[in-house]
Amino acid sequence: MLKSFFDGLTSGSQGLQSQGGGAEGGNSKGATPAQLRADIYTCIDQISVWIASGKAENGIDYRNSLAIIEKHFPGTQVNRTTDEVSVLVGGLANMIFEFSKTDGISGAMAFRTFTDKLAAALNAVEDKHTKMPVGDGIIRGLNQVADPAIATREFAPRVQIVGSLKNLTAAVYGKGSAEARNADVVWQSRFI
Repeated sequence: MLKSFFDGLTSGSQGLQSQGGGAEGGNSKGATPAQLRADIYTCIDQISVWIASGKAENGIDYRNSLAIIEKHFPGTQVNRTTDEVSVLVGGLANMIFEFSKTDGISGAMAFRTFTDKLAAALNAVEDKHTKMPVGDGIIRGLNQVADPAIATREFAPRVQIVGSLKNLTAAVYGKGSAEARNADVVWQSRFI
């Protein structure tokens, strides 16, 4: 089911691979919702600090977060430093989507926390040459790595997830920009 987990990034020369094909049948490798929730919030904190510190895409500091994601989606790996942000963001989004199956509203709230922390972390990056590639990596991870097919089927949580994604794209590209509008259309078509 999650064969498409990395299809968007493995095609061409993107340099990502998934040897394990994601979680079997959409399940997070037998993790209980409590374990998954704890790992989600740990990973949210680690990724937001990693981005805010300006260490994203340095080839070293992402490994703790990747280990947590790989625990739930085996075979997740990064082959190029330019794909670190997208793999971590997309992998964590998939963990949240998996969690939303058991509790849709809690999953949507976790996703809101995730996007808010990503936006705050991106705003904390001072280097303009780092900020835009990291922002693009965040959006690429949510577009190409994250798989909304594993998210809850409940309508209200999915609408909340779309609202969170719209706020994040406004933070990355600027409110009302062409990139933000294009991303908003993509979010709506994939989730609703």
